[in-house]
Amino acid sequence: MGIDTAPGEVRFPLRPGRGEVVLHAGGFRHPSSRWTGSERFTGYDEITHVQLGVRQLRIGTREGIWVLPRRWFAEASGPERLARELLARIAAGPEPQASAQLAAIGEAEALLRRPQRLRVTPTIVALCLAVFALEVLLGPIVHHAGFMSPLLAANGEPWRLVTANLLHADVTHLTFNVLGLLALGAIVEWPLGAFRTVLVLGLSGGAAMASAWLAGYDALVGASGMVTGLAGAALWLEYRRPEQLPAGWRLPRRLFVGALLFDALLPLVLPFIAGVAHVAGFAAGAAAAAMGAGPRLGRQRLRRDALLAASLVLAVWAASLASAGRFLVSTSAWESHAERLLEVPGSPPVILNDAAWLIVTAEAPSRRALADAVELAERAVHATGGRDPNILDTLAEAQWRSGDERASLATIDVAIELAPDEPYFREQRRRFAGERAADDRPDPPGWGAAPEDPAPWDESPEPGISI
Repeated sequence: MGIDTAPGEVRFPLRPGRGEVVLHAGGFRHPSSRWTGSERFTGYDEITHVQLGVRQLRIGTREGIWVLPRRWFAEASGPERLARELLARIAAGPEPQASAQLAAIGEAEALLRRPQRLRVTPTIVALCLAVFALEVLLGPIVHHAGFMSPLLAANGEPWRLVTANLLHADVTHLTFNVLGLLALGAIVEWPLGAFRTVLVLGLSGGAAMASAWLAGYDALVGASGMVTGLAGAALWLEYRRPEQLPAGWRLPRRLFVGALLFDALLPLVLPFIAGVAHVAGFAAGAAAAAMGAGPRLGRQRLRRDALLAASLVLAVWAASLASAGRFLVSTSAWESHAERLLEVPGSPPVILNDAAWLIVTAEAPSRRALADAVELAERAVHATGGRDPNILDTLAEAQWRSGDERASLATIDVAIELAPDEPYFREQRRRFAGERAADDRPDPPGWGAAPEDPAPWDESPEPGISI
């Protein structure tokens, strides 16, 4: 229980090593860190919300939130007594400030108690999981149809600005982004509502992918731009609207700063992470929150400009997903895609190679598509100096499926010379020569050591920089 020691002063002892909470006339002194043992003085007029939970007491202020776990208190009733005493001290303050402060705390409490349903972030998570499942089911064709390529997006395939946000390189990449979307999505969507969260996710995802043009990336995939966009929106709410947020909907500012520093330094350790996309997503998310958040956050109607922007985001996403779906199922779309790659100078060899391989491994490609595949593969071979056996294998497959057996055998022989210890290429030769069934394609090569030639193999199973 609280201990009176001097006029206006009440102490709430904590367990050994945790210090104490001391209420003074104008404010209270309390632990500010679970790890350093440091203390902080907070005025009663700075308190924005007091939330008493099953496991902890959370005290929201204009400068952050302070979390006091129940197990810290020496007395079991300590959290309840402290919460009541804090509210009593606020009520005893000067008018009309005290009444206005208590009314704001009451609004935050009512917002906390109101049933909350998340709609937007779970939908994005479901889309990410569905696209990953589709990729497992259909193979790399899904990745090729949707990854972000500035070259392709600028030349007739703009849907990639959207669809790349839903693609992921592997299970680990997907897991981290899904967890980030779920954790930060609640913090943003609860106070802002569904339409404003659409604005945050749409603008941050688009900004992350559009940053590829400025940064010069060949390819990007991943929802990380939307995750950092949610972080930007949450941080904007924390610094610009702390008095309207229930304490349970806020994260400690030190945690925010630490996470942002970690994200900023991560590209230095993992260079395949597109740091500029994270920055662009973060900035766009904060800007979207500022655009959409009114004086009462999500408890009032959207302004006309914000409503128009959110509606435009939904329309763009719907059109982009429809375009990517047509690309997946339409033979003519694949032919147009191949011809577009042939028309645009400077296509990266991995994109040329993947497009050619997806055509020649299709069930019934047209003669026109096979001719395009041969040219795509030839350009990829030229771009790599003819030193990548995997790309040579693609060319040999395209030549063989086009009916040029002699050329396919000559090409696969070069691949065998470059990788004499890899049985896959020898089995491919047997297949091209008719010694193995035409539909019995051997298992793809394992990733071994690169050849001694200074031109390396392309060991990436699919194009793109994971973000």
